[in-house]
Amino acid sequence: MTQKKIEQRAFMVGLAMNLLMGSLGIVVYYITQIQALFVDSYFTIMTLVSGIAAITISKYSARTSERFPNGHFMFEPMYAAFKSMMTLILLTTSTIQVSQKAYQYFVYHKGDVLNLTPIIPYEIIMVILCLTISLFYSRQNRKIGRASTMLSAESKSTRIDSIMCGGIGLAAFLVLLIPKNSILGFLLYTGDFFVTVILVLFSITTPVKVLKNAFIEICGGRLIDENIQNEFEACLRKHFGKEVILTGCHIYKTGMYFSVKVMIDVVDDEIGTGLLRDKKVRILEELKACYEFVHLEFVYA
Repeated sequence: MTQKKIEQRAFMVGLAMNLLMGSLGIVVYYITQIQALFVDSYFTIMTLVSGIAAITISKYSARTSERFPNGHFMFEPMYAAFKSMMTLILLTTSTIQVSQKAYQYFVYHKGDVLNLTPIIPYEIIMVILCLTISLFYSRQNRKIGRASTMLSAESKSTRIDSIMCGGIGLAAFLVLLIPKNSILGFLLYTGDFFVTVILVLFSITTPVKVLKNAFIEICGGRLIDENIQNEFEACLRKHFGKEVILTGCHIYKTGMYFSVKVMIDVVDDEIGTGLLRDKKVRILEELKACYEFVHLEFVYA
């Protein structure tokens, strides 16, 4: 199975799971009207919609044309960047909304007791489902050498969703234990504010990191993943032997596409372009066993 087929199959499985989770989330949100659940459920719906886009991009990005001979892999980091920005917007909007509700309670003493009873069983189910699909995305990405920018973004995004679900469920359980007339009774009205803010602060770094990595790929920056860098360099040294010295290796990743510029110094003057061409073919054969889309270029140091 090719890398693209593995990626597309992973997104299809994730699509079905997110459809189930999103439907459950919206139903429970409209029953309870708790803002933290809004973040949770609509985060899942956003993942569902973006999953459809990811499947489309995955099928299209490897296609080449006269204008784009190396394919349309730029759409993959663009997808990751867009998904991260939407996540940041959702987290910010939800924080503003729960802050307004908390302000109304603390300043004007207006508010309703939160309906927390349906949340706990729902969140237990959601944590299990979210962790399962996040682990599934991560394992599928490892199968293809962690080459998929989109699977990486989806895995981290779903992990954020599991953190939100776990936090909301735990908070709901603790708040249910609070007597209405106790010193912590205000949490029965404003608990969703504190839970949402804590979850946002805890999870906001993940979409920021994904956004940063996506922009590095879009702007043509060098590869960040040191493990992949080491794999490529080990392969090059193995095939070069003692006749060719590897002086540098610059890897540029755009989605699943790797462009590798190898700086070399030829020790043996008898080594000609034909032998280097043969080495290049063997190197590409080995690399493409794990990374399907690789362009290799030798540069004399």
